[in-house]
Amino acid sequence: MIDYIIFGIVDNGIMLLGAMTGLSIEKYLPKYFHNGIGTILGAGLANAVSDFTGGAVTASWDLAFGTLLGCLMVLVIVPIYKKYRKN
Repeated sequence: MIDYIIFGIVDNGIMLLGAMTGLSIEKYLPKYFHNGIGTILGAGLANAVSDFTGGAVTASWDLAFGTLLGCLMVLVIVPIYKKYRKN
């Protein structure tokens, strides 16, 4: 049970650090990505790294790289959603 608690702490910890980092790097992104999009992208990237790490720890490289690729593919939706939400 303690292993799952530790995994949850690490998993969400990485995601939260990514969200906070996303707030900091948003000012370096084009104006198009302002208004919180940097936070979403930061959290999404951190979640991808976290999920990859979870798969890597189990030495299941198919799981690690497949999950990473799936997470990154979904991040493409963020700018598309932002574009059509404004229209």
